[in-house]
Amino acid sequence: LPGPPDPEGAHGPLTRAFDSMLAEVHRYEGTVNQFLGDGIMAIFGAPIAHEDHAVRGVHAALGIARALEAYQAELLPRGIRFRARQGLNTRLVVVGSIGSDLRMDYTAVGDATNVAARMQQGGAPGRVTISEATYRLVRGYFETRPLGQMEVRARATPSGRWEVVAGQETRTRLEIAAEDGLTPFVGRERELGLLLEAFGRARDGAGQVAFLVAEAGMGKSRLLAELRRRIGGEAAWHEGDCLSFGRAMPFHPLVDLLRRELAIEAGDTEAAVAPKVHR
Repeated sequence: LPGPPDPEGAHGPLTRAFDSMLAEVHRYEGTVNQFLGDGIMAIFGAPIAHEDHAVRGVHAALGIARALEAYQAELLPRGIRFRARQGLNTRLVVVGSIGSDLRMDYTAVGDATNVAARMQQGGAPGRVTISEATYRLVRGYFETRPLGQMEVRARATPSGRWEVVAGQETRTRLEIAAEDGLTPFVGRERELGLLLEAFGRARDGAGQVAFLVAEAGMGKSRLLAELRRRIGGEAAWHEGDCLSFGRAMPFHPLVDLLRRELAIEAGDTEAAVAPKVHR
């Protein structure tokens, strides 16, 4: 943060930047566990466990990048340039409170934090750099660019790294899995038959609403994909998805539906969205 030479002059801009970073981390239910003077360390997956913690972390990083880019535009007239690098890594760590009665920190201990630090240090300003371990968990959900290998201290082999360019918010886990090919559809004939019967009545003019309820991982999305395949071109199919981290986003399934119908990408500017809506 080149700019005001005195610490007091730098305090205001840094405080605003920290507020923006914390807001994005908390939006995706992460935990900021350390302030590092000119940066922060955040944890996703602890103390609140999420099955999609890696995806949440990358979304938060992209949100931070967007917020700081907008903040940079405010600071430029004052002659201040504010750029931040971000690094992410995913691995097993030990988390908990460390310290004494005088000072207690909730932190993560393990090699994973060292690799994340190396991703951050080796990345370009304004960019989000992720490790190979994180990439394996989030590929398909984001547009990425390979950056090659990086040497990591105390490791015999270098670590692959990728730059996250943008999110692909309209993609579901099933859509990503379908790219590698879905397994044959087996069973669920009764449920599929009920849905096809409801579609037949709707096609004859009697509107139908069906609720499909089951525990996570039981195959709801797969069943709907088979229903869509059976219906084929007999009807238009409009789809909007809830997200595990979308509870703070009003009307998110409807917003997602509109994004899909209008082919609006996550990185589209207002100028790019307007003609899509008009069309």
